[in-house]
Amino acid sequence: MTPIRKTRRIAPKPIPIQAFALLFVVSGATDALIYRHSRDLLAVYMTGNTSHVGQHLAMGDWAGVMPLLAVIGAFFGATTLAAWLGDRTDQWRATLVMLLTALLIALAFSHAVAAGYTLVTVVAIAAAMGTLNQVSAKESGVTFLTGALVRTGRALAAGQWRACLDGLLRWVALITGAAIATVLDDRYGSHSLLFVVAALVCGALLTTWNAVAHRQATRETPLAE
Repeated sequence: MTPIRKTRRIAPKPIPIQAFALLFVVSGATDALIYRHSRDLLAVYMTGNTSHVGQHLAMGDWAGVMPLLAVIGAFFGATTLAAWLGDRTDQWRATLVMLLTALLIALAFSHAVAAGYTLVTVVAIAAAMGTLNQVSAKESGVTFLTGALVRTGRALAAGQWRACLDGLLRWVALITGAAIATVLDDRYGSHSLLFVVAALVCGALLTTWNAVAHRQATRETPLAE
């Protein structure tokens, strides 16, 4: 009688540290560009937008509320869709999410003007950042530096040096991204958004290589019962 054969699967391999660092570079770069070109509408952090909604409501300024709600809605809708797609793509989650983010940033670039980002540009960037936060199913968000610093502080207090180093690397990567974007923005204006697109494409290539290598290493191995 032919023995029943079982298969064994290994847990998904983590996203390469280089690709993860790129995510924080992208976050820092995007945040810096938004602060330089859209001070009233934030595309990365929804806390500020939500506070502004309350302020405008208190003043009865409905015209000021609607753009903020559009940005928040774009972020929330995009992050929900990205999570839904990511849950169905297994090893290709990070690659798919980064490519979608790059596509949305490219859309934002196509509507950007030198004088300042239009509402369409900010909405597209907000959707991109909502998407980016779903690159990993294990991370609550890759653009939320405050939470990362809190976790780093806990790790430092507990003597968990590796976790502490990881948190500090994220902080440095975000600063680096903001610095690079600022220099590029001074020289190339709205074309600096293309740097963000290029960084995301590089990240997608890294995660693609990671997924292919993992797939080859974890081919189903038959086990006799």
